[in-house]
Amino acid sequence: IPQMLRCANKCLLSLVMKLSESQLRPLYARLREWRGDIVDAKEGSLSSPARRYAFWSLSAELSKSLRSIFLPCLTSVLTDVIDELEIAVSLLCQRTKKKADGSKRRRVEELDSSADGMEKVKPLQPLLLCLESALKADAHEGGDWTRGDDNQRYNMILNHLGKFLLAQIPKEIPLLSDLTSKEKASTSAYQQIVQGVGTSEYGNVVGCLTALAAAAGNEQLWKPLNFAVLEACGHERNEVRKAGIGCLLSIIETIGEEYMVLLPECLPVISELLEDDEEIAAMAKECVRQGEELLGESLEDSLR
Repeated sequence: IPQMLRCANKCLLSLVMKLSESQLRPLYARLREWRGDIVDAKEGSLSSPARRYAFWSLSAELSKSLRSIFLPCLTSVLTDVIDELEIAVSLLCQRTKKKADGSKRRRVEELDSSADGMEKVKPLQPLLLCLESALKADAHEGGDWTRGDDNQRYNMILNHLGKFLLAQIPKEIPLLSDLTSKEKASTSAYQQIVQGVGTSEYGNVVGCLTALAAAAGNEQLWKPLNFAVLEACGHERNEVRKAGIGCLLSIIETIGEEYMVLLPECLPVISELLEDDEEIAAMAKECVRQGEELLGESLEDSLR
């Protein structure tokens, strides 16, 4: 985060800590007004990425510090959260079209990895951090915020987050991480923003999905999330399978015994991943080990 933005966030957080909840909401509304609409209604263009980035960066700080107290503020900008996720999905998730090529038809990937395209998606990382912190806080309080509006809130968030597991992430995307320059050179942008390599303190997809699962708190809501994770586990791209099994392991570690109700539908996929490369197979084995420990029985017969 630029030094000036970091100082501004620290200053505003100090002010917010002295306010009551009733004073916080109008202040946050003014900050949203300063940021402007995500999409300009007249021109149909995106508003300033710099202001959007600053807004979600501050929101992440508020979410981490205020925990469940921040949830009413997040409710007031939930449509903005969904808009930002939709923008990122449209820019980062693989889009294909058929193109005539002589007598053959081939698929041509379209992905805007220009500097302008990547600047538009820059607010995604602080948004993910804000959302992850809020979902963790809500999980601690029982998950009522996440399940609000008859589960519509959960479904809207999941429908977008789940797509990022299959995303194509250009190396040009600007990301914050704890990685050294040498480590960054050997770590893809996908590993950082989706898998969470070096970005646990800055925002990533797997961390957000894990927090969403914890806040959801029941089998009915876990099923579509589990489906998205298993879809990633069976993907042709190695990094997507790695993100999928890493996400499944993270969810099992976080939720524990309650999630074992979904283990039977996970086992066929886990069984295949035991034959995958060393890193993926190791995570698959750990899923099996934790499952056996939580259930108190061997899963060897189920994996054949």
